[in-house]
Amino acid sequence: MIKVKWNKEIYEVKASNAVELKQELEKKTGVPVARQKLMARGAWVGILKDTTSLAKLKADQQVTLMGTAEVLVEKEQPKFVEDMAEEEVAKSGAVLPAGLQNLGNTCYMNSTVQCLRAVPELRQSLEEYNGAGSSLTGALHHTYNRLDASTKPIMPSDLILTLRATFPQFAEKSRNGQGFAQQDAEELLATLFAELSMRLTQNNNNTVDTLFGIDLQENLSCAETQDEPPVIRQDKARKLVCNIQGGHGASTKIDHLHEGIKIGLSGTLEKRSDILGRNAIWNKTQTIVKLPPYLCIQFMRFFWKPTPNNDDHQGVKCKIMRPVSFPETFDVFDYCQQDLQKELKFNRDAYGAKLDQLPTSEKDQDGDTEMSGQDDTELAKAIALSMTNDTNAVLPPDFTQHGLPAQFLGEYEIFAVVTHKGRSADGGHYMGWVRQDKDKWLVFDDDIVTESSTEFVVNNLKGGGDEHMAYLAFYRAKAGR
Repeated sequence: MIKVKWNKEIYEVKASNAVELKQELEKKTGVPVARQKLMARGAWVGILKDTTSLAKLKADQQVTLMGTAEVLVEKEQPKFVEDMAEEEVAKSGAVLPAGLQNLGNTCYMNSTVQCLRAVPELRQSLEEYNGAGSSLTGALHHTYNRLDASTKPIMPSDLILTLRATFPQFAEKSRNGQGFAQQDAEELLATLFAELSMRLTQNNNNTVDTLFGIDLQENLSCAETQDEPPVIRQDKARKLVCNIQGGHGASTKIDHLHEGIKIGLSGTLEKRSDILGRNAIWNKTQTIVKLPPYLCIQFMRFFWKPTPNNDDHQGVKCKIMRPVSFPETFDVFDYCQQDLQKELKFNRDAYGAKLDQLPTSEKDQDGDTEMSGQDDTELAKAIALSMTNDTNAVLPPDFTQHGLPAQFLGEYEIFAVVTHKGRSADGGHYMGWVRQDKDKWLVFDDDIVTESSTEFVVNNLKGGGDEHMAYLAFYRAKAGR
């Protein structure tokens, strides 16, 4: 028997393979197979796929199931929403999930927390956390559990109090002295990532870098002399930055995400040149060496503007309103280092070979199709490998070791967005947008939760006016098409 934990319930399921396990769980929990996310540390990487063997599952090892039930599961007799306890209703998925009350300019926290809630592997790691409840990690875990069990907005008192006590910068008062100041959602995210990376660890790895960590190769070349040897060094990041340019008189205008990312991965810095015997200007370019299962992108909308003519000379934090579009599916191939590109190209060629073997009638209008299974994928890879005479041809890549789909093509799909509304960086309002399925989204405006669509998110959150615009975008790796 396989023990499966869903919310606070433990189910025992008899199954010999992944497909059978999912089907039995749908009968017991009401969570549709398509929504099921099954995880078991050490037994498989990431979320259980239909083709994954259960052989590595140890006796009495607990599997974690995440997903919302589509229908109420009948046990002894039918139960209606009116007859259910609040916690039962919340778990059933019969109503919209609970929001978080604003406790005085806490929308920056509420929106970010709701977006991270949509990362099942992070939720699993928090469930396994045994540290002190007074820590920020413990407070976040407790907040998520309360949200899971409630149909009404909750007050995240312990989370905000712990945040302000642990990191006093978030306890800053507003300029008029009345209440707390608005904070930057990205600074909150970075703080959470730093804290969680220290608390959620196992086998010299931490959950944050496993899920969001990006390995980069940085190439430096001296701009003032060609005699200086280039410098290559490694770097790590937990997000990509989309630089935004294009004001009046600007030579470079950024209109789309891919353009801003390209700018964000290049630049200049001052560094000593041994040949010149002094500091010099160096050109910097970065390429991605290892991709994560989840990709966080910051739209660099806020910047610090000096105010030398003001009495206090403190400067002012400004916001860039320029519209920058972002896609539903984001292809990162062009930003990858050459070796990683070769691995991605192998899967891409395999996918192309698979398409070439299909009759035209089996392709859709865009010339696209779905891989029908692991066997077809392996066949496609074999075809791609057989089509080259290169004895040094790259071997089939193993992206699963990094928590990525086996047929990963370098594509990510958007699943959450933190937006900011207003012209002031020190004011305005944040909201969280979280994807539920292909076209359905939930909008978390603090305690108010409404529905939206993929079309609205992609077409209306790019900025350019006084409405909400994307500030943080969260993408997740897509399996090969």
